[in-house]
Amino acid sequence: DFAFGPASLQIDWADRVAITGANGAGKSTLLAVLLGRLEPDSGSATLGSGVLIGEVDQARGLFLGDEPLLEAFCAAVPDTEPAEVRTLLAKFGLKAAHVLRPAATLSPGERTRAALALLQGRGVNLLVLDEPTNHLDLPAIEQLESALEAYEGTLLLVTHDRRMLDAVSVTRRLRVADGKVTEL
Repeated sequence: DFAFGPASLQIDWADRVAITGANGAGKSTLLAVLLGRLEPDSGSATLGSGVLIGEVDQARGLFLGDEPLLEAFCAAVPDTEPAEVRTLLAKFGLKAAHVLRPAATLSPGERTRAALALLQGRGVNLLVLDEPTNHLDLPAIEQLESALEAYEGTLLLVTHDRRMLDAVSVTRRLRVADGKVTEL
């Protein structure tokens, strides 16, 4: 019996959008339509031709192996020189002490920052985070907030975490309630 819409929405380059609403209100449905995973019953949803989507999974499972972070990262972006990888990781607060450690020893927040750096290294320009603070402790959340401040592309942030909403700068806020989207 759930219906979403009608909705008319445009997300532009470098928009930093916070999406809030109660569980079951339609936030995940909205993301699915925006990202092209779900076809709307009527109307249309399209991505720009140059949009490269990146998502960071809630488990932060990308860097969990025994190899050093630098090796794992270089394997994920084989056309990037190790010096460039080090520079990119440093932009996300991961310095020499981090890049030489086994990736599995990184905290969830450090793995999140590494994943964000990887997305930037791959040229991702739309970052989608659905409840990114779930299962993270306060230091990890603070690291994630710091990494998001460094991110220069478009951000879609779905969260119930009021602290994160206060800490991460956004340009727009959308509220989803009863299958409807309202810009705040």
